[in-house]
Amino acid sequence: MRISHLITVMFLMGTLFITAKADTISYQTYGFRAHYGFIIPHSAAIEAVSHTNPYGFDLSINKLHTSYNRWQVFNAYWFSGIQAGYFNYQYPEVLGSIFDITVYAEPVLTHGKNYFFSVRGGAGVSYHTEFYDREENPLNQFFSTPFNFPLFIDLRFKYRIAGKTYFTVSGCYNHISNGGFKQPNKGMNFPTLALGLEHFSRGIPVLDHNYTSRIEALKPGLILSFQLFSALKILEETEEFPEEPALVLGFNARFARQVRTWYQLNFGTEISSDGYIKKLTEREGADTDHKRVALTAGQDFLLGNVVFAQHLGFYIYSPYKARNPVYQKYELGYRLTPALTAGVYLKAHLHVAEMMGFTLSYSILRKANQPPG
Repeated sequence: MRISHLITVMFLMGTLFITAKADTISYQTYGFRAHYGFIIPHSAAIEAVSHTNPYGFDLSINKLHTSYNRWQVFNAYWFSGIQAGYFNYQYPEVLGSIFDITVYAEPVLTHGKNYFFSVRGGAGVSYHTEFYDREENPLNQFFSTPFNFPLFIDLRFKYRIAGKTYFTVSGCYNHISNGGFKQPNKGMNFPTLALGLEHFSRGIPVLDHNYTSRIEALKPGLILSFQLFSALKILEETEEFPEEPALVLGFNARFARQVRTWYQLNFGTEISSDGYIKKLTEREGADTDHKRVALTAGQDFLLGNVVFAQHLGFYIYSPYKARNPVYQKYELGYRLTPALTAGVYLKAHLHVAEMMGFTLSYSILRKANQPPG
C-alpha cells in the first residue's frame, strides 16, 4: 500500500479546481475504456482472497483546457472530467463488485499533431456489494464499509485513428479504502491495463501557445507556514459499546525553503489531539494521553497553483503506542491566495492508512519574489 499512497498527487483534484479562473477556451471529449488487472496481496490478512483478476469499464466526460488561466494550474495543458465505472472482482461471495464515480485532472506531459501522452489522477466514491462483516463476511478485510474512496493514477497514451477519434492505452494503478475511517481497512490495490476510445466533440485544438510560468524562486529567506488539519474516524461497535464517531484535530508549523521554481524543502513540528485514541482508552479503562507530537521533514512540488507535499514524521511524544514510530503524510493543496492554501491529506504508518482529512494553511514571512541568481 505504500506505493498506492503516491496516487494522492491528484487526490480530489477536481474539487480543488473550482476556485480557478474561468476557462473560456476548452474542448469537450467523451471516452470509454475496458479494464483487466490483478490484486496486489500487500498484507497477510487479505492474501488468501487476493488471487483474482478484476475486470471492468468506465465512461468519461472530459474537457481539455487551453487558456493561460488554466495552464497556470499545472504549468501545462490539462484535461479535467468525471468518470463512472464498474469493476467485478470475480469472487462474488467475498469481494463482489463495485460501482464508482470519480473526478480527475490529467496534465499533458507531451503532445504532437496526432497524439497525447498524459497522466490522469483523481478520486471519488464507490459502492461495494460485499464488505467486511464479523459473522457473515470475515474474509473481506479490504473494506469495512459499503461506501469507500477510490484513488487512481493512470499513464495514458492517445493516438488519433480517424478524424476526431483517438485510441487510448492506459496503465492504471487503483487503490480503494475508507482512509482509516473504520476498521478493518486493509484497502485494495489493483493495477489494470485499459484500452479504449476518446472522441472530441469538435475540432482538434492546436497546442502551440508559448505560455510561461509566473512562479519564481523565493530568494533569499524562509517561508513559515501554519496549518490546521482534521479527520473523522469511527470506533467499531462491540458487545459493550456502540459504534461512535471520533474527531482528530491537529496543528503544525513548518519552515520551507524554495530551491527550484518547482521544488522546496520543509521541516517542522506537528501536534495532534486524537479523539479516536481518547475514546479507545476510555473503553479500555485507561487514562493514557491521546495527544501526539512529532518532528517532520519533507518536500513540496509546486505545480502552478497546486502544491503536492510529502512528509516523514517521527513521534517524540506518543504515550499511546503508535503502529510505527515513523509515519508518512501526503498532502495536496490549492493556493486560494498567495498566503492561503486549502487541501486534503492522507496519513499512513507503512502500508496501513491511519486517516484522511482536510487542511488549511497560512504562510507568512514570504520574501519578495526575485529571479533566481
